[in-house]
Amino acid sequence: MNGQIELYRDHFSRDTRTVVTLGALSAETFLYSTGVEAVRIQNGAGYAVILPYMGQMVWDMEFYGHRGTMRSIYSEPMPCKQTYGESYGCFLMHCGLSAIGNPTAEDDHLPHGELPIAAYQKAYILFGEDERGRYIAVSGDYEHKRCYEYNYLFRPECRLYENEGVMEITAHFENRKDLPLEYFYLCHINYRPQDGARLFYTARHSDIKAHHEVPAGYPAEAATNAYLDRLDKDPSVMDLIDKSTQSYAPEIVFTCKYFADEKGDAHTMQLLPDGYACYVRHRPGELPLGIRWISRTEDEDALGMVLPATAEHLGYKYCKRMGYERYLKKGESITYRMTTGILDPDAAAAMKKRIDDLNK
Repeated sequence: MNGQIELYRDHFSRDTRTVVTLGALSAETFLYSTGVEAVRIQNGAGYAVILPYMGQMVWDMEFYGHRGTMRSIYSEPMPCKQTYGESYGCFLMHCGLSAIGNPTAEDDHLPHGELPIAAYQKAYILFGEDERGRYIAVSGDYEHKRCYEYNYLFRPECRLYENEGVMEITAHFENRKDLPLEYFYLCHINYRPQDGARLFYTARHSDIKAHHEVPAGYPAEAATNAYLDRLDKDPSVMDLIDKSTQSYAPEIVFTCKYFADEKGDAHTMQLLPDGYACYVRHRPGELPLGIRWISRTEDEDALGMVLPATAEHLGYKYCKRMGYERYLKKGESITYRMTTGILDPDAAAAMKKRIDDLNK
């Protein structure tokens, strides 16, 4: 049995309301104390919390008792009016489509474009069964319309299968205007780093570039610049997560060029000291750049191991000069798919061997 339940804002209150259950799967709605609507989907292994009307952000996640979401100054999502920076603490957000990255002095777009805090016109819960098993998901429709400029539909999905520790993330969009849609896309996945963990990934160190973008006068400027110099000589020093010997203040961003396995998949993993792992799978044939973002300050602790993207993070004008823009003709659509979540020790060990073998 497959079904769809459309949500309305009056479904949400401070009291948690169960909307649907299917075996170990369930979905419930609630309001944060800040007034932001949320849907929690659970699958027997853990949960994901999605903000259905504010960017369809995945605000929080936990599987196998491991909460993976970055640490920030926000214990709850705040209603964002202009930019995601008013409430930055989510696990995942979609970025684009008119631009991605931080605007430079020559740009006039919002940080990471309109998608992070897009106001969705529709939101719904999906449930059913396919060849992989029973699932539950949150999705919605955001129509971005600007006279003479844009008319596109963006439809993401966050899907959980029963008793699995990973989420299936989908970004689908369609150009409805009579002009080509120029677009850029990035999936911003923000794990929490753990000292003593190690990074494993299907990218060679020679294909990783660290960007030197530390703000002049920042308190940790000297230490971070010194660490950037170390990374330029040997990018592998980042593979061991160790705040005592590293400096990611306020952040360091990398551009990584991944290679794929025989199925077209690239793999990234933070192997935790207890044997569990944070994991991302994406397809470089679709999203050719892996942006790595790490920020470790008193207020933020985040490990964007890989942000699958069509372009770098340096603003619209830079991306245009580099030729990163892509286009959809009238009526055309495209779907990008990623997998992310927590692997149990057996799956993590198997994935480490898989990545090691691919890197030989």
